[in-house]
Amino acid sequence: MGTHFEQIPDAIKNHIREVTKTSGLPDSEESLERIARTWLEKREMFLEQLSLLHMKEVDSVAREAQRAVLMLTYSGSLVSIGVPEIDSSPEGGRRWAEYASIGLRMDVPDIAQKSDAVVSGEIALDRGIEFLDGPIKKSSPLLKIALCGDEVSPAEQDNRIREATIFLTNGFVKINRTLSSAGEAIPDQFTMRSMIGYLAAKNGLTQKETKQLLDDYLSLIETGVLLGEKVPLGKLGKMQLRLHPAQKARVGRHPATGEEITIAAKPEMYVPAFSFSSSLKEKASSVRVDEPEGSE
Repeated sequence: MGTHFEQIPDAIKNHIREVTKTSGLPDSEESLERIARTWLEKREMFLEQLSLLHMKEVDSVAREAQRAVLMLTYSGSLVSIGVPEIDSSPEGGRRWAEYASIGLRMDVPDIAQKSDAVVSGEIALDRGIEFLDGPIKKSSPLLKIALCGDEVSPAEQDNRIREATIFLTNGFVKINRTLSSAGEAIPDQFTMRSMIGYLAAKNGLTQKETKQLLDDYLSLIETGVLLGEKVPLGKLGKMQLRLHPAQKARVGRHPATGEEITIAAKPEMYVPAFSFSSSLKEKASSVRVDEPEGSE
């Protein structure tokens, strides 16, 4: 048996075998190893995200706990629930909930949501989370349960869980794409088409409605920039025009041939510029740099 499969917890091994049989890949030890590798990569990505967002793992969460919770199932699906609302309904506080199933050959995850879900009981490892009223009835057994510290406000808990869910959902899809056979045509993940599909599924809109909303949003940004405004793009940063000074004609060298060429003069002109936020820069600095193959 391969090295990746041997690293899989015993409780998960049968699941990996079943996934391999239905994956569309050849029913072989090599395929089993490839799927085991992607499972381990997803678990590692999940743990890295917890570290970045200062979240902690727990074995269980009481049904009535005023906590937002992020869960990873045996099957690699994600379940996210927000902080319960304080209400007087018989079933207790309602909360937003999202279930994201990331199929091996899907460019857009299968997402089910409910804004006023009700958890049926305690949330615990090695058991599926059950809902009295939710996006699903019951998930597969939970491998990981994570939440924020006691000092984090309810609003910030919700925000961190939502951010983690978006990142992990799309990160898992990217990992799945490495399972494609050589030469197999599979869609790119971060194209406008796939992003529109993801946003439509996540927000209960049609793809037509989502595309129109994005087109209007991008046009609004473009208009603001061309009018000389410094346009904020939320957590990403700001976009604006910057005046570049005139450049004199000069002699340079062709980058491919080394031959001397004349570089034409340029008049003074405005160019679009983007200033990245400190938050995005900090997150980018923590992205792991993969070692080249064969390096020690």
